[in-house]
Amino acid sequence: MVPKRHAEEHYLNTHASVSCSLCSETMEREILAVHKCENCPQRIVTCEFCEFPLPAIDLSEHQEVCGNRTELCHLCRRYVRLRERNGHEAMCNGAPDNSVGVQDNGVGVSDHAISSSRRDARAAERERGGQRRPPLQGFSQRRLLFTIAITGIAVLLGSLFFQKKTENH
Repeated sequence: MVPKRHAEEHYLNTHASVSCSLCSETMEREILAVHKCENCPQRIVTCEFCEFPLPAIDLSEHQEVCGNRTELCHLCRRYVRLRERNGHEAMCNGAPDNSVGVQDNGVGVSDHAISSSRRDARAAERERGGQRRPPLQGFSQRRLLFTIAITGIAVLLGSLFFQKKTENH
């Protein structure tokens, strides 16, 4: 209950229609703060894989790509998708031929089976006299991180440009 003398003030502070400054959606003033923090599609969120800040509406598409990137597991020396990294690290025993976290790749052949066949092919090549490739010289983690950062910035700028272009049409 609101006393009649405070009714207009109450309406303006609580129920008056306002627009979200991020997405322009109209709502009651009372729910604007919750909307901006939890529901606004333009609120800034961070990718769970690379911690890159981007609008929530773009997060799913970004994480689909970002989560499929791979990193080398320093225990078993296998490349693991970022989306599978936590489960892999919890189960990894450090064995180079680790089959933990093996999942079907959609055509009935596991990633583990593919990596095993590649390992077998490399071993056969070495037996025939083939040499192992030397590691890349001059390649650093800093350069990799710089490349990832530049790519992320380019993706963000591209999505902002595309979004503005579609708003104009």
